[in-house]
Amino acid sequence: MGKTKGLQQRIAGKTKQAVGEIVGDQDLHDDGKAQAERGRAEQDKPSELNPLKKLKQLT
Repeated sequence: MGKTKGLQQRIAGKTKQAVGEIVGDQDLHDDGKAQAERGRAEQDKPSELNPLKKLKQLT
């Protein structure tokens, strides 16, 4: 996956989270929150195209 896929996951997750909150479906809300977190983790991964970004994580 990449940063774009991570962003898509975050948007979908936040949408599920909001819909779950509006309709009162706690399972949908929790699923959306988990998906948004996975998307954030994907976006925070260092890109293969920028090898120096890994250096930032080490410092």
